[in-house]
Amino acid sequence: MKIRQVLSTSILILLALSCDRSLPEGYVDFIMEQKDEVRDMTKSKVSDYASLPSASDFNLQLNDSNSGLIWSGQASDWNPSMPLVSGSYTVTATYGSNTEEGFGKPSFSGSKQFSIAEAGSHQVTIPVSLTNCLVRVSCSNNFENYFTDYSFTITTGAGNVIDFPKGESRAAFLDAYKFTVSGEMTNQNGVKSNFTKEYTNLSEACCYTLSFDVNSVGGSSITISFDDTTETVDLGNIDLNK
Repeated sequence: MKIRQVLSTSILILLALSCDRSLPEGYVDFIMEQKDEVRDMTKSKVSDYASLPSASDFNLQLNDSNSGLIWSGQASDWNPSMPLVSGSYTVTATYGSNTEEGFGKPSFSGSKQFSIAEAGSHQVTIPVSLTNCLVRVSCSNNFENYFTDYSFTITTGAGNVIDFPKGESRAAFLDAYKFTVSGEMTNQNGVKSNFTKEYTNLSEACCYTLSFDVNSVGGSSITISFDDTTETVDLGNIDLNK
């Protein structure tokens, strides 16, 4: 898979870093380089399925070279007059959490090391990227024509349940771990069928598409395409011609 598109949104957060009067003083602009990217077969972007956070939505944590906590809080609450001695630092920016799964719940994180060694202004870019993955559902015309009603449910590795009713086009944000998809379909004659499958070894910043199709006319199975892999699911004693 290839990275299809990168949208970098540079958002300035002015953080004035003061030093001990006997040491150099410096000022730092932290730029959050927000990567609106996911890897998939359909050129999806995070912004296709959720609003991207603004600079003020991020939480910042500033640590010294010994991992000692200097400051933490929402970016908009940073006090630019807080004194800092010259030296090395690590700033971490986070938004959301992988434990919060569902529609419109992206999680971003990134960190950057920098140092203050001389007076003047300095600029530090924090690369912030998606830390969870996306899962969406797509049904072919043949599938929708044959099954008059259908719905899918995704159960995440953490046990969260996300419903994908008929016609749902959004992508859900999941912890990049594993999930189980189950579905129930009703054909033109009112015959119901269902299935359950599990997927593991997911990757961060990746959009997975579950594509459903009717395997063959007169058969008793459907196909599920998961990215570039297609699997056949037996629905039992069901004739798709009827």
